[in-house]
Amino acid sequence: MNKVGKYAVSAEVDDIQLMSMVFELTEKDKMVMWSEGYIDKVIDQLPEYARDILKERQVKWEDTKAFYEKKLNEIVSGEDFNRKLKGERKEFALFVMEMYPEFRSLLFLIYDGNLKDDDLRRFVYRRRFASRKKYLH
Repeated sequence: MNKVGKYAVSAEVDDIQLMSMVFELTEKDKMVMWSEGYIDKVIDQLPEYARDILKERQVKWEDTKAFYEKKLNEIVSGEDFNRKLKGERKEFALFVMEMYPEFRSLLFLIYDGNLKDDDLRRFVYRRRFASRKKYLH
């Protein structure tokens, strides 16, 4: 939890001070609050007129998450995927690396039966703010 999140859940919250802290945050830090799931607590502590700062971004990020969720559902409903899913892990890994390398982390979570909403949020965050750049060679 970043400084703004800790301040928002503390006992003494000044909504104007919180609003100025939110204004100073970068887009990346705001998205971290969303991906870690405590942005709603921050929004609730903001004054009414300042809530749109984060609500509009949150809607945009939720739409992006829904897009990736839909793509995952399309992949999972495929016949080839289901056949490999029931097979050996090594065959599944080779299939995922060949066919869907950008979704490999989520597909392995599906294989293990551990895919959660937080995992999708972190995936959207990593897609937006990837630390390694993809270059054309």
